[in-house]
Amino acid sequence: MIQERINFLRKELNKYSYNYYVLDNPLISDFEYDKLYKELEELEKNNPELITPDSPTQRVGGISTGFQEVKHKYRLYSLDNTYSYDELRKWYERITKEFGDNVELVCELKIDGLAIALAYKNGSFIQGATRGDGITGEEITQNLRTIKAIPLKLFENADVEVRGEIYMPKTSFEKLNEENLANNEKPFANPRNAAAGSLRQLDSSITAKRDLSMFTYTPIIERASKQPKTHWDGIQYVKELGFKINPNIRLVNNIEGAIEFCKEWEKKRFDLDYATDGVVIKVNDLSYQNELGYTSRAPKWATAFKFPPEEISTTLRDIELGVGKTGAITPVAVLDPVNLAGSIVSRASLHNFDEIKRLDVRIGDRVLIKKAAEIIPKVIKVCDSPEHANLPVYQVNETCPSCGEKISEIEGEVNLYCLNPKCPAMLKAKLEYWVSKEAMDIDSVGPSVIEKLYNLGLVKAPIDFYKLTIDDFLKLDLVKEKSAANMYNAIQESKNKPLSKFITALSIRNVGKETAELLVNEIGTLENFRNATIEQLSAIDGIGDKIARNVYEYFHNEHNLNVLEEFVKAGFCFENIQSVKSDELGGKTFVLTGTLQTMTRDEAGDIIKSMGGKTSSSVSKKTSFVIAGENPGSKLDKAQDLGVIILNEDEFLKMINYQA
Repeated sequence: MIQERINFLRKELNKYSYNYYVLDNPLISDFEYDKLYKELEELEKNNPELITPDSPTQRVGGISTGFQEVKHKYRLYSLDNTYSYDELRKWYERITKEFGDNVELVCELKIDGLAIALAYKNGSFIQGATRGDGITGEEITQNLRTIKAIPLKLFENADVEVRGEIYMPKTSFEKLNEENLANNEKPFANPRNAAAGSLRQLDSSITAKRDLSMFTYTPIIERASKQPKTHWDGIQYVKELGFKINPNIRLVNNIEGAIEFCKEWEKKRFDLDYATDGVVIKVNDLSYQNELGYTSRAPKWATAFKFPPEEISTTLRDIELGVGKTGAITPVAVLDPVNLAGSIVSRASLHNFDEIKRLDVRIGDRVLIKKAAEIIPKVIKVCDSPEHANLPVYQVNETCPSCGEKISEIEGEVNLYCLNPKCPAMLKAKLEYWVSKEAMDIDSVGPSVIEKLYNLGLVKAPIDFYKLTIDDFLKLDLVKEKSAANMYNAIQESKNKPLSKFITALSIRNVGKETAELLVNEIGTLENFRNATIEQLSAIDGIGDKIARNVYEYFHNEHNLNVLEEFVKAGFCFENIQSVKSDELGGKTFVLTGTLQTMTRDEAGDIIKSMGGKTSSSVSKKTSFVIAGENPGSKLDKAQDLGVIILNEDEFLKMINYQA
């Protein structure tokens, strides 16, 4: 009776884990799962002779003394790389000479992780090893058992060996590095290094905390109910067995279809929550693969097309200082131009002066740069070189590069600041932010127009935009009557923007779009902002003491109050747009993640707020719903961990009665 209950619980828990970690489709709540898990744990504790290695309770083990070498039963080959479409076509020509035109190919994203081999006997996970040199690797079974995307028991009692790639999601990588920096530990250089370091922990409980996952891509089937004849069918079969496969694969008829796939993902890859550095292209027919065979190091039937590098080294020629809208002084690296992830990069962020000191960056150094969040280039390390020691240590400038005033530290802030309210660079940054999409969204007035208006003395502060006439715009070079009228009208129309847009545009320190919306949802009117106390502000969910003090000080500054009166006189309507309350959305907090098909996330957020709901950028216990589109990332994982209700796009559209 006890054995039957244990078997039932293991089967159910394995099924629920598969749906949760592989299909991203939870069948039960975390509470219900934990209840079943604890029951199994208790039964096994009282009946230790019934514990088996494939039990869900056996994922995290003890501390190892080291990793043993293990010889792979089947060799893990490398892949030949190609860097141009012409090279791909030449590779394909060699294939078609053997088998004729239009040989089918399978295209898979090349995951930037660690290759592993997993062995299963009678459907149970028995061994996992690193790639090593392809012939011999390290046995890391206990650490691999902690990764929830790796099934301990397959849906079929098969004897198989699968190949896969262990990776760390980008969001998890950033979180891990933040924790390392907070604990004065060295951050990891990239998600791949973080995944490698996590897999080689002697204490498997540390590995279990590192949020690793795996995509499976190649099966070697010794004994099973199916023996696929194509690579595509093999991938689908490992999915049936319970493995997680990458959904972004494609079967194509020829090399032009593969090239189209590569071009598509060269830009789309930056939307993914994992790193990919190329596309692996394989001949689909397994009999063709056998005939083509291998070179001494790589299969002839597969190749990898590599995207332009996401990390590359170059020489740092100078460090320029920029001044932001709040007066923050930001160091920027001036570089020898290089091609990084498909674009020419000649400047990169150094974040702040503490980062320069931590990295020991010196002008003349060879530095490694990468795309931060896959968009903004940043310097991540100094490359080892004998010249580094002879270069002068960077000295922080004591004055503002724009106005020459002495720069200052602010308690609790990592940045240095120019506190001169008339600093030209800060004034122009505020003007540019005022018209930005995040703020007042005046899309016809860009940086070049602002520069000209500023230089003519027509605009020095945001309120000056509303004093301009059409004739003022006609004073600008190359501006005709229609453009002048468009800019004038766009500025006038911005007077009717929601109060949250206005609060965002004021450039209050630490108050961005999301924070402004939280504040406005609770406070409601400009008059209430003037009267709010620090205690009232800090009591708002998501508003800390620092932000509360910044907002309070802004609305109790005499100069700022005079400027606000000028906006009133200019015809601004400061009443917050009242929400049309919905029984389902009113007072609820939503987090949006992934790509929606019917609208953008910003548009969805506007609808939620118009119906009385709130949006947040992070998932917490106070989150009511998470709306998950395609490629949702770690926010979905956190929602599942916290038991937050998850809606797909169709469910969300029904909730808001959306009609296309």
